[in-house]
Amino acid sequence: MPSPSATLLAILLPALVAIIACAAVAWLLLRQMRHQRTLRTLYLEADGIEHDLKECRQRLQRAHASMSLSPSQPAAGEAHAKLAIDAALRELLAHRLWLRDEAENASQHELDAAVTAMGKARGALGQQLRELDSAQRALETAVREKIEDLSQQP
Repeated sequence: MPSPSATLLAILLPALVAIIACAAVAWLLLRQMRHQRTLRTLYLEADGIEHDLKECRQRLQRAHASMSLSPSQPAAGEAHAKLAIDAALRELLAHRLWLRDEAENASQHELDAAVTAMGKARGALGQQLRELDSAQRALETAVREKIEDLSQQP
């Protein structure tokens, strides 16, 4: 007859191994879920930046159209603004290609750094869009006042 401690060991050892295996599987699943959640965040941030850049381009086109002296001549700074936005869209495309090709194998640290960088870029772009809105309102007010002044002249 086996000793009580041997019987207890025979029962507890497989249970302990099962618990350790379950903990390892749970840890791996949580790690994979975090990786996937971070990837989703990266894709959403990239989509948001792309939307904001396109919105910026449209607003700048409207602002430049308001300032243009002639439809055939670009307004001051228009070409530079277009180049800057196009460069930002190309950079975003490079990030999307990296996401497509490398993100699955990237470390969590690399993905977290990318999320942080995209968040900062989107925040800066948001600030620039707010400043552009303010400038657009000031421009519209100035144009409206000038039209009113001209309409009141004999």
